[in-house]
Amino acid sequence: MAGFSLNSAETARLRSVADRVGTPFYVYDAQALRDRVAALKAALPDVDFFYSLKANPNLSVVGVLTSAGTGAEVSSRLELETALAAGARPERILMVGPGKSADELERAVSLGIKAIVVESIEELADIDRLAAFEGRIQSVALRVNPDFQVSGARLAMSGRATQFGIDQSDLQRAVACVETLPHLRLAGLHIYMGTRILSEETLEQNTRQVLALAEELMPNLSWPLDFVDVGGGFGVPYYEDEQSLDLDKVGAVLRPVIDGFRSRNSQTRVAIELGRYMVAEAGLFVAGIRRVKTTKGENFAVCDGGSNVHSAAAGQGFMRRNFPVSLVPNGPRDAATAEKWTFTGPLCTPMDVIASAIEIPAPQEGDLICIHQSGGYGPSASPVDFLGFGAPAEVMADGDTLTVAKERPDWQSRLATQTPRAIPMDMTGIAAAPAAPFDHPALDRLSGLRPLFEMTGNRLETDPGAWADLWANPTVRALTTIGVPDDYNGFPLSQTDLGIEDCPHALHVALVERLARFDPSCILALPGPSLSGGAVLAAGNPAQIERFFAPYRTGPQGTFFAVTEPDVGSDASNGSTVVREAADGSMTLSGTKMLVGGIARARIGLVFARMETTGRAALVMIEPQEVADYISIERLPTNGLCGADLCRLEMHDVPVTNDMLLGAASSGGGSLRDGFMAINGVFERYRPVVAALALGNARGILDRLEKASACGGFADMQTRYTALLNRLARVLEDYANGRPRSHRISELKFQAIAFSDELVMRVAAEAPGAMLSDTLLRRKMRDAKAFEYMEGTSNIHLLNAFRAYVAEVPA
Repeated sequence: MAGFSLNSAETARLRSVADRVGTPFYVYDAQALRDRVAALKAALPDVDFFYSLKANPNLSVVGVLTSAGTGAEVSSRLELETALAAGARPERILMVGPGKSADELERAVSLGIKAIVVESIEELADIDRLAAFEGRIQSVALRVNPDFQVSGARLAMSGRATQFGIDQSDLQRAVACVETLPHLRLAGLHIYMGTRILSEETLEQNTRQVLALAEELMPNLSWPLDFVDVGGGFGVPYYEDEQSLDLDKVGAVLRPVIDGFRSRNSQTRVAIELGRYMVAEAGLFVAGIRRVKTTKGENFAVCDGGSNVHSAAAGQGFMRRNFPVSLVPNGPRDAATAEKWTFTGPLCTPMDVIASAIEIPAPQEGDLICIHQSGGYGPSASPVDFLGFGAPAEVMADGDTLTVAKERPDWQSRLATQTPRAIPMDMTGIAAAPAAPFDHPALDRLSGLRPLFEMTGNRLETDPGAWADLWANPTVRALTTIGVPDDYNGFPLSQTDLGIEDCPHALHVALVERLARFDPSCILALPGPSLSGGAVLAAGNPAQIERFFAPYRTGPQGTFFAVTEPDVGSDASNGSTVVREAADGSMTLSGTKMLVGGIARARIGLVFARMETTGRAALVMIEPQEVADYISIERLPTNGLCGADLCRLEMHDVPVTNDMLLGAASSGGGSLRDGFMAINGVFERYRPVVAALALGNARGILDRLEKASACGGFADMQTRYTALLNRLARVLEDYANGRPRSHRISELKFQAIAFSDELVMRVAAEAPGAMLSDTLLRRKMRDAKAFEYMEGTSNIHLLNAFRAYVAEVPA
């Protein structure tokens, strides 16, 4: 290995960076990153390349590689979010790792990434449960720990006892498991044999054996694999006796193997994941020399960065020798004879050595020491907080343009992260303060909406069109369109002052609870995608999705989900709404529904029905104005929650075409089964919302009492409110972990509504003066009685709770 030196322009640039951002720092060359990707594609044009973020997760680095055409391989939530922020599309993301958390898996499933690489058979059930909750089929790949080994890897990752992957002997069992789980699809195989391979022949042997294993398995599969990930492990040279891989030779030995495999398996792509090879040679580590000294006959240069920011150079990984090093003098200097010098970091340990006994002209204080091949496994793989020195700056060089890709955090900000925060004691659901997500800072930023909601809630009593006042507010518009896909959402949360760009389900429930304190009726009046949006996304074809969501690009759109019937309530499986098919193949829809959600002002929505001839369930998308001659909509009088706009929908022989049926065989969308899975998921996610509405309205009552200085006798109700809110937080945590427990949310809904009812009775008995003098308080007390309707007239939640009890489901 040779050729590691710096020309005068490079040394001048490093000096300039050091003066501007200070040392130590890393600098990455954007063009070198692009060139490496281009060279890989030229050598192996029929391969899909994925960048492994573990080598260097810097957002700017990932952005350059993603824009150059690589996919992303991630191992954590932060790496996943980094890949997305860098421009990686979900369908170009793989998630790996032997210990993925529920949060990481939930996010990956919600995005529908290319594949989750499964490391154990037990993990399959976890992913299937999360996919069922999301109402989708998730692609997975099986990581295999094969029986064979490959020599030539500096660090073996498979072919021996290890925490990675599924043993080859268990592979058939794993495949059978995938095929029995309804929400999983086997998309690929993944085998990673080792790293730092510098032999073209070893790479060929590795690829040949991995593809042979895949071909041995594939005849037993129900469908072709989308891809086989043969790992990668391409190495870079660090030491004098190592030579760089010749990509022309790599291509020459791998192309015949890959082409042969593809000729026999045309539907299966070959993937290669690379980390170090893509980034190492594009990065330099630069530290400043603080002291030079000679002690007991040995020369030492003490630098301001060492093993704390470049542990690999210090030999704290599996590499034990010096990286290539260059010296940048602090000004002109006469030529000097090379001597042996050892370069250390600033730490209080003799292990802090980043270059040992190298032959180099004598350094001086103020010089820079540059370690080449440092673009991979640098700061993110180092103990940057040891002794409090902190992480180095990271700089991206793109031609003549220099940007700080990651700031060096100052000691003040690092100290601030250690501000003590008490861990609440377990009070069996009773705590002094709300738990996450009900303590999210975005909630307090909603306070400015209180006057608008209180005023509009009053207007909704007599004017259903008052919702337009809510829509005129930019923040309310963004809250209304939560659930609208990004491609159709013209009112993203990022354009508000809430400080959030997306809204997980738990936070959405917390937002509902906070807004319900102001006026729950306004929430129900908002013209959002309602319950039908999830079903359309799961079972609709592209045209149906476009028809349903496109109006949200520019304005509001009322929607509805017609399930409940007068005689059977929300148990729609026993409903009488039917789709009839005539002898000529034409279809009509007839039946009666009762629903909240503003169908009288809705533009589009779904009707839950049955096919009369087969009894199978059907989802029919209708646009009321298009079928006005066949339907009648009657607004029904209500005592409370006027914004819900309770209506009766009568349908008489509504013409139905195939493009109105979600999940129709010829529609090109998801299956009807997917649609009903989505409905179940939508209802499951909606059930905590009812509890949140009831609790939020109850808290609004307590707030009105406090304003009237009449809350002294209600301290116990405040404590009970907080306890119920924290129980709701635990229910939402169960949802986030992919383990929703129906009996818990059913119990909580009962408790929330019973609490609300009890509070109303106590206010009337114990604070009649406040009640009689405050019209808003009286409206909230009246609205509290309306939540029982939202329970569903068949009390399905009670049935769920009973089933959970008799099945001895643990709480």
